[in-house]
Amino acid sequence: MSTLCADCSSPLDEGSPFCAHCGSSVSGESGATVSAQPTVAEPVPFELSAYRSAKDLEGLGGWLILPAIGLAITPFITLYYIFGLDLPILLSGRSSVVFVNHPGLASLLIFEIAVNAIFLTCVLGLNFLFYAKKSIFPKCMIAYLVINFFLLLADHLATASMFPSVNSTSGMMSVVRAFTGAAVWIPYFLNSNRVEQTFVN
Repeated sequence: MSTLCADCSSPLDEGSPFCAHCGSSVSGESGATVSAQPTVAEPVPFELSAYRSAKDLEGLGGWLILPAIGLAITPFITLYYIFGLDLPILLSGRSSVVFVNHPGLASLLIFEIAVNAIFLTCVLGLNFLFYAKKSIFPKCMIAYLVINFFLLLADHLATASMFPSVNSTSGMMSVVRAFTGAAVWIPYFLNSNRVEQTFVN
């Protein structure tokens, strides 16, 4: 038990008529007797420990900036694949030697154009869900990452079987990047406190 000054709450020296801290006169009734109980700190969530409150985790920030950049540039990359690569080759004429020697090439190009068009629509939708902070966004993003990996793998295998003599390093690298992206970002979207606090609408 300890006696505290009624004015500044500092501990009082036993028998002293004045508070050593603020100089206030100590009467028999001015001191307050309190029990010196140790205080126990509340546990703080891991990700919240670097922030003042959960409110600081809301919105675009932290690692969430990287998916935002990816979603912003992906539509332009997809448009390039459609109109800069696949479509010009397809429209160059099916009577060319390449199409004659590889009759399945036209079907493969049509498949790639259709898939890229679907992914373009999906990415535009993901951008809307992201900036609208919709609660369904993390699940949609995870589904997109998984499907993107498997479709790129299927496309790579089809191309490699059709052109076995062609070095398909770029196609394989695309598959590896898709797998790495899924392996990194799926756990993030499942476990991040920032994601949980941001996508709430």
